[in-house]
Amino acid sequence: MRICEMDLKKIRQCAASGRVVVFDTETTGCSRCDEICQIAAVEYVGGVRTRTFSAYICPTCEMNPWAEGVHGLSMDFLAENGLAPEDAMRQFFDFVGSDALLVAHNSKFDMRMLNQECEKFDLCFAPEGLDICDTLALARQQRPELGCYKLEYLIEAIGIDGVNNHNAIDDALACAGVFFALVQ
Repeated sequence: MRICEMDLKKIRQCAASGRVVVFDTETTGCSRCDEICQIAAVEYVGGVRTRTFSAYICPTCEMNPWAEGVHGLSMDFLAENGLAPEDAMRQFFDFVGSDALLVAHNSKFDMRMLNQECEKFDLCFAPEGLDICDTLALARQQRPELGCYKLEYLIEAIGIDGVNNHNAIDDALACAGVFFALVQ
């Protein structure tokens, strides 16, 4: 995803005076049969954080051991604390609404996972009315000298408070810090 100057102007305008929803997912793996096991979002209105959303999800597929090693979410934990996928996704879609700039780091992956959830559980999420900003693409455009664009690296390189610990709410907050720093 390339962000052109006109898009950047619109993104800056929205960041300053509009509604921005920054989100992140944790998953059972990266394949077409994997699912979201945590989803979180942070809403900003006029650049001010107004509310947050976070849900653990009890997946219907197995957890890839590699994925569990990344985020630390076990099937036992998710069985105890997770919502049904359909319930969690509906709550997330309600939180996002239809009048926001939707922001994620490597949004292509997160949007693919959302679309997979919709297909698998017969849900409808129509982000066509939402603008989507990928902080990975934004960072590459705004800070080409960095060379590395992983979220944990950007937090340090840009000098913002935040942690990238592969917990969806913490990562959404870190992504928001990166986003607002890049559009200033």
